[in-house]
Amino acid sequence: MISRLHSPLFLLAALCGLFAPSAFAASAGAITHLSGDASIVAADGKSRAAGKDAILAQGDTVTTGKQGQVAIRFSDESVVQLRPQSAFRVDEYTYKGNKDSEAKGFFSLLKGSMRTFTGMIGKLNRPGYAVRTPAATIGIRGTEYSALLKNGLHVNVERGEISLTNRAGSFAVAEGQRAFVRNQDSAPRYLQAGGTSQNGATQGGATGQTRIRGDTRINAATSNTNATAAGQGNRAANKAGVIGGE
Repeated sequence: MISRLHSPLFLLAALCGLFAPSAFAASAGAITHLSGDASIVAADGKSRAAGKDAILAQGDTVTTGKQGQVAIRFSDESVVQLRPQSAFRVDEYTYKGNKDSEAKGFFSLLKGSMRTFTGMIGKLNRPGYAVRTPAATIGIRGTEYSALLKNGLHVNVERGEISLTNRAGSFAVAEGQRAFVRNQDSAPRYLQAGGTSQNGATQGGATGQTRIRGDTRINAATSNTNATAAGQGNRAANKAGVIGGE
């Protein structure tokens, strides 16, 4: 399971914010914990040390080596933990406080794995948060999840809910679920509690059945719908039609 790759104590250190709040001034966030080797490359290609309390700005890419682990705390109180041989980029980041309805946090997981607790941006402006990967873009409903790039994208939702969006459609992954997306043209394969795996986005039975949670609606052109929506307000689509809330 992806969550076992990440030490709870390591993440707790990041959540505690082991540096002065002033370190966030005019920045996206800062490194709160570092072990092993890691580096930071700015948008202009210049490299700098990735030490504890190192400030991260928009456009920075954090890369960890074979033994490297990094915990990053952003100004909206979100936390990202990177495992060895990972690369994580801050694509676009703006946050002006807990009333900033236009706050944005767009990131890219380029390789390796991460675990995250999302912060105020996920609460204030859910569409303003996304993590892009080669296989799918991860959106949130306010959550704790893990992501691993290994022959595709593996995700594990520990708390809350996420969405996975690519050329196959938009699919929900609920709390307690794991899913795998091979590439941009593939729907997720779900792995639920107990180790049961389902192909595509179908859950809870044979192909053609769809499991719905929350206040949802179905608008499908065929009974063989291969899409899912979990939770209120979710909306997933594929070639067969649309499933989701208003």
